[in-house]
Amino acid sequence: MKPTTHVGSQRSGKILLSLVVILTLMVMSVPIASWGVAEKPLVVAEDGFAVVTRGHIDQVVTQQGELQSAERNTLTSNCEWSTTIVEIVPEGTYVQPGDVIAVLDDADLRERLQEREVRYINSIAALEQARENLNIQVLTNESKIAAAELKLELAKLKLDAYVNAEHPQKLHQLESAKVLAEETMARAQKSYEFTLSMFKRGYRAHDDCEAERLKVIREENKYAQATDALNIYTDHTYVRNMTQYVAQSQEAERNLERVKIAARSAELSRQITLSSRERSYNIYKAYQERLKSNIEACKIIARNAGEVIHARENSSSAQGIEEGSRVRYLQQIAHIPDRDNLKVELRVHESNIRLINHDSDAIVTIDALQETPFRGTVSHVSKIPTNGRYPNYHLREYKVTVALDIDPELARTIAPGLSADVTIISEQRENALRVPHQSVVEIGGDYYSFVKSGDYVEERIVEVGINDDSQIEIISGLEEGEQVVTKPRVTCASLIASLQDRTDARDGTSGWLAFLD
Repeated sequence: MKPTTHVGSQRSGKILLSLVVILTLMVMSVPIASWGVAEKPLVVAEDGFAVVTRGHIDQVVTQQGELQSAERNTLTSNCEWSTTIVEIVPEGTYVQPGDVIAVLDDADLRERLQEREVRYINSIAALEQARENLNIQVLTNESKIAAAELKLELAKLKLDAYVNAEHPQKLHQLESAKVLAEETMARAQKSYEFTLSMFKRGYRAHDDCEAERLKVIREENKYAQATDALNIYTDHTYVRNMTQYVAQSQEAERNLERVKIAARSAELSRQITLSSRERSYNIYKAYQERLKSNIEACKIIARNAGEVIHARENSSSAQGIEEGSRVRYLQQIAHIPDRDNLKVELRVHESNIRLINHDSDAIVTIDALQETPFRGTVSHVSKIPTNGRYPNYHLREYKVTVALDIDPELARTIAPGLSADVTIISEQRENALRVPHQSVVEIGGDYYSFVKSGDYVEERIVEVGINDDSQIEIISGLEEGEQVVTKPRVTCASLIASLQDRTDARDGTSGWLAFLD
């Protein structure tokens, strides 16, 4: 066997010994009392116990809210500009449909309307001028295009007339003149030859021969001129004229295209100007109508009969709207409630919303009528949270509505806006085992009660159920008639500490055992 094997075995033994020492030290650090060492039995005074009883228990959520009409006509400021209330009817005034509830300051809006009136009129004039300019441009374009088309047509006709009429006629004239000159020249030549032969015979004088010779020369010149005229026409004049007429026709076509393009461009420019003027006109007109509608909106009119309730200035203020108050767009001015039906608006913290269900029963106590609680029913539970109120914006709250079961005649005597305390019953138990809240202690995730056993006290794990403001339901662990310590955290502090140490030791040991595994 190699020596290194002994060294490895010794090192493994040292590591195991170290772990055992560490575990032993941890176990020894736990108080001896928590490992079962006998303690002196705990004694509690007779008046420190409560009896486990059976009875009715309700799990409730208590929240303060504001009393409102179940249905109400809310009057808001439809003026888009921030303004001031000039007049408002006193709170509690009974109004009829069409009555003026409040009047907002519209002086600034009327001044703006006058300033914009000039711009609006100018925009109308500019729009009409743009329309006339467009019509004029359309007519001008039609005239220019018609003139260009006529010029093109004339150029084509001129070319066609030259090709089919003038040119053949001219060519025929020149060719005829050449033929005639040639014929005349031939006759003159024959006449000269005849005269010469007669002169040789003595029948004609020398002058006659000379005259005939000169005639031949003249006719030859005429023939040469006719031939040159024909050649000049066919080789030069015709080519020049054809080139000129074709070019004029092509130029007329190009001119027509230029005129059409220029016409479209000019008309498009006029149309763009017209569209711009129309947009300006529509903007000014819309702004005028907007100002007029906002001026009309400065009178808040009642849409139904009832008593007027002033709205609050904001959600965090109890101050109601009054003359001189600054109001913004869509801010509530007043309410005309339906006094026959009432409800309470609540904002419930997210930790309690799970306990509230639709149609849950509720008990409503109005602060001004403490002696008369009313029954109610949860009619609405919001599924979307909102931010908490100032200054607790970080909280999440849910809106809950509780409808009151109240006689309509009595409801008419209660003014909306009052504060009310609402107790919502989320769950009920009949014949449930119950003990006081403070008699149950949570230690390490378990619930304990401290039960009287003879002259001493023993701890017992219990299973709890629902609870109300003062009592908690016991599902198992206690029996009816047993007595439990009412204030165990005071009278059983040492026993609770022992249980806590035992729990901590158990959790710590479990953690080390898991680590060692």
